Amino acid sequence: MKSIFRATAILSGSSIITIILGIVSAKVLALFLQPAGYGYYGLLQSFVGVTTLFAGLGMSTGLVRLGARAAAQNDEAALARLDSGAWLLFVGLGSLTLTTITVLRVTLSRWALGSPDHGWTIVLMGFALLFTVAGNVQVGTLNAHHRVGALAKYAVVNTLGSGLCTIGAVLIWRTHGIVPAVIASGAVNWLSSRYFLRREVKPARIRPTRREAFQSAVALARFGGPFTLSTMVGTGVQLALPMVVVHLLNPASVGYYKAAAAISVGYLGFLVTAMGQDYYPRVSAVSHQPEAMVKLINEQHRLVMLIAVPIILGMLALVPILIPIVYSHKFTPAVDILEWQLIGDLFKFSSWTMSFAILARCSSSVYFLTESIGGAAMLATTWLAVRWLGMTGLGVSFLVAYAIYYLVVWVVVRREIPLVWTRNNKLMMLGAVTAALIIRILPSTRFAAFRTPVALALALAAGVPSLFILWREFMSGKTGMVSKITEDVPQKAATRA
Repeated sequence: MKSIFRATAILSGSSIITIILGIVSAKVLALFLQPAGYGYYGLLQSFVGVTTLFAGLGMSTGLVRLGARAAAQNDEAALARLDSGAWLLFVGLGSLTLTTITVLRVTLSRWALGSPDHGWTIVLMGFALLFTVAGNVQVGTLNAHHRVGALAKYAVVNTLGSGLCTIGAVLIWRTHGIVPAVIASGAVNWLSSRYFLRREVKPARIRPTRREAFQSAVALARFGGPFTLSTMVGTGVQLALPMVVVHLLNPASVGYYKAAAAISVGYLGFLVTAMGQDYYPRVSAVSHQPEAMVKLINEQHRLVMLIAVPIILGMLALVPILIPIVYSHKFTPAVDILEWQLIGDLFKFSSWTMSFAILARCSSSVYFLTESIGGAAMLATTWLAVRWLGMTGLGVSFLVAYAIYYLVVWVVVRREIPLVWTRNNKLMMLGAVTAALIIRILPSTRFAAFRTPVALALALAAGVPSLFILWREFMSGKTGMVSKITEDVPQKAATRA
């Protein structure tokens, strides 16, 4: 069976390509749209992202949760029922959402874009929303079948197609190309996921009855309802933050925030992808085996730290140079925001190894509680930090909010399973946070001139051992990707089944 590391490596390769394509796209947008136009583009993306959470109702994750075992057991009838139920739910929710957006377009324009003058733009975003949700359903089906290679290829094709459409629209129509670019990106998502789904997963030979499709739709909705509420107060809050920023500050500030967030999210996007598409199915398979979960969580956390820490420290060293290169000198205010976000990423990725375990093992209400606290912390710290620190507060709030979230998920996980971090995990986390804070504080001291050399030295000190460990353990078959625990997962899951 493929290991966590092998799956992460496959997804990492595709993500490197998507990051490069994303950088090219960001450069074009920054040069031709300027901060205010880039902020407007970010606001539209945020609106589509938030409304997608409602219209999607967690179907993509629900397909993994309900369909992974059926796929592993080749239960074609169950898979066919789930597929039919998902598309039935898509039609119903999509129609309802599009109608609601049309009726409330002026109010939504004021809320999402800071002005009531973009009502019909909001309606057009409804079509981008439908394409996106349909694409996510297809990606969820691929994920349920654990087609890691296909998901990696899809990510590259989707990013390439979306990037080309976005760049073309902006080059031709400048700011007037923003709306077509967002819609085209959604369409590319749907088309590319549809292509790989048809190629990788054979159409079901069993045709479910309407009653069976409806029952599957209800099952997905029962899972997706609480999950969506949890996501809305967690991920949804982060997607909505640009809309909060435009009301607290101005569209240009949204552009700075979006520029920083794009790098903060994108540079380690493969870890997020691997967690959702490889780690979550694995931890779900051992959700009723506390000892196995503890081992798997520690394995995943160790891998995340080995990969992420050197990259985060290296990014901290190069942020003042990176922002003008990726965007332009007009985006320099994004530097302070990004530096604090990078430190917050240490807590984000560490906490996510636990939050996926909560999603797999605990009830929906428990997951909702943790995400609610995380979302409330993000909103509260953003409002307070921006009031006190201005734009820099957007980065500081990210760090504080994820530190709070880390503590919350730790307490919840400890109540469920006897999780104790291994000594290596403790040392890596402590060392990473200490090194990152040193890099961030140095410019405020008399040693400011040594900031970049010190940061690069710390990144190198973390990176060389990490590369050595990953290479040695992967090649010798000791890493969690090919470890005993992951070999035991299918056997134990089959025994339970």
